[in-house]
Amino acid sequence: MDKRTFYDIPKEDRLAIFKNVENKTGIPDFAVEKDWWVVQALKVIFEMEIAEHLVFKGGTSLSKAWKLIDRFSYPK
Repeated sequence: MDKRTFYDIPKEDRLAIFKNVENKTGIPDFAVEKDWWVVQALKVIFEMEIAEHLVFKGGTSLSKAWKLIDRFSYPK
């Protein structure tokens, strides 16, 4: 089985994926990429021993995820 990760994909292909998400959602590709990196950082943080002692306050992304707001304020 191929064990390649998103990190192994050539940069041009990763950028094309972000652009495809933009085309389907209307969220700018730079915002899609930023959110992807935020998720990766959170994944690393929550794999640490200290994770059970961390608390994150809500924010725009969490409000969006819980459907408390309808949009992000990204420029079009």
